[in-house]
Amino acid sequence: MSKKTQSTLLAITAAAALSFSAAAGAATGAYIQGDIGLGHLKVDDNTKLRVSNVGSKIKDSYKESGFMPRLSAGYELGNGLRVAVDFTHYKDMKESYTSAAGVNQTAGVKANSLGLSAIYDIDLGGDFTPYVGGRLGVNKLKYSAGYAAAGERFSSSQSKTKTGVGLLLGVNYKLSEEMALDAGYRYNHMDKDINAHEFSVGLRYYF
Repeated sequence: MSKKTQSTLLAITAAAALSFSAAAGAATGAYIQGDIGLGHLKVDDNTKLRVSNVGSKIKDSYKESGFMPRLSAGYELGNGLRVAVDFTHYKDMKESYTSAAGVNQTAGVKANSLGLSAIYDIDLGGDFTPYVGGRLGVNKLKYSAGYAAAGERFSSSQSKTKTGVGLLLGVNYKLSEEMALDAGYRYNHMDKDINAHEFSVGLRYYF
């Protein structure tokens, strides 16, 4: 993702946050939302997933897909704009290799994300409402690697907290005045070498 795109998304999200702070009293509705889906993470890396003297059989680039729950809370601000805070948990990414000589190498990434999104609902005058949005995330990442052979073991880990940006696309279907079904796609740039593609469905409840 280019720096220009990242700057644009950051500006959108920051503007939404400021709008919420200034106009919370004018909110047309608060809601909570639960989502389940599939998260597809990809790591491109040459250093973090290694320990000293570990061989080259662990791939520098690998992917992992798995179950991804998300919990959100948000506010409708009117005129199609809403903001939401979410927490997303991703499946742990794991990679391993064992040679014919019994040398075992492992690598992994654990990831969670706390995000603030600015979302615009496109009113088409029916029960289906598509939306687009931008997301600013604070991502907790833990990289680990290990090596075991002939009774010797080495391991290392590194935890990082990184900010990232993302894109949201989806559609809502109105079930009732209080409930809506949500189906969507998200792209989250979590760190310079880790990205997530997310497909989810969820239920939203308005207070």
